[in-house]
Amino acid sequence: MGGALAGAAVFALSPTAGMAVGPARGYIHLNSNENPYGPSAAALRAAYRASEVGAYYAGSINRELQQVIAEENGLTLDNMVLSSGSNEALSAAVVAWGKKGRILAPALTYDLHMKYAQRIGAEIRRVPLAADMSIDLDAMEKAVDRSVSMVYVCNPNNPTGMLIDGDELREFCGRVSQRATVLVDEAYSELTGDPEYSSMIDLVRNGGNVIIMRTFSKLHGLAGMRVGYGMARPDLAARVRHHVMAWPNVIGLAAAKASFEDHAFRSYSRSKIIEGRKVVNDAFTRHSIRPLPSETNFVFADIGRDVDAFAEKLLEKRIRIHASYPDYPTYARVSMGIVEDLHTFADVFDQLITT
Repeated sequence: MGGALAGAAVFALSPTAGMAVGPARGYIHLNSNENPYGPSAAALRAAYRASEVGAYYAGSINRELQQVIAEENGLTLDNMVLSSGSNEALSAAVVAWGKKGRILAPALTYDLHMKYAQRIGAEIRRVPLAADMSIDLDAMEKAVDRSVSMVYVCNPNNPTGMLIDGDELREFCGRVSQRATVLVDEAYSELTGDPEYSSMIDLVRNGGNVIIMRTFSKLHGLAGMRVGYGMARPDLAARVRHHVMAWPNVIGLAAAKASFEDHAFRSYSRSKIIEGRKVVNDAFTRHSIRPLPSETNFVFADIGRDVDAFAEKLLEKRIRIHASYPDYPTYARVSMGIVEDLHTFADVFDQLITT
């Protein structure tokens, strides 16, 4: 375990030099919800071995990866979908269901897949967040009429980081799924306090009209290797697969399987993200800024000033954060980097927020 974790830490601190890949050197990147503590050493070894046969299509690794995921979640291969990052499967789902009716979603949430579907003809209906910035499930449920074919919920939500209570969401899904398919994006589920409770995977096991999407880009630190997956009852999974356009690459698949089986790294990665979250939360609260309660690898807070202008000041200090979101110009989203970089962010934030 020690060797694997040490290898990961070295990798995080020393990105590949002399190659036009990865983040720009010399900057602290806190803008894209990546996890610099991955890939694990086991994932890197698997990726290297896979690269030696990169001239060939992926082969059995597709089935092997799906099998280990299915077994851990009490499912079968018929329940599984693999995709090139979870956004690919998310896009496939909203395109497929968008042919049948409207897609209902919160007004502020992850939405690249919905924008893609909208560009090719799908109709997206947005529901405002509640006053406390949480997803308003009551309003969402009231908005489900005969025109709605799918309801999208990201839990925990991006960019707020807020988690819907597991039983509350489970009851919502139970009612709403009788009228429309519920698509639950669990990209950050593995970072929550109780992933088994907060996940809707039990609804999939019970044959519900629910689709779960997850990714290897967050906890596993494999954003650049583009591997995601979906889980649903067989007929729903088949429909998503029918609309997936890209195959995951063999290097990403091999790394994903090795990372999925590396429980020590998964635990380590989660612990570092939680540690980093505290650094950022403390930086905000020192200045009487109340960040939203996050169970993700980012923190969202109203800093009381124009975020884009503040981000420019941070950039002068070689720190990148996410740009502002429409209708929320004073809310900053800060992603997790390595803990040392987050301490640097906190020091710079202390200086800039008082000027």
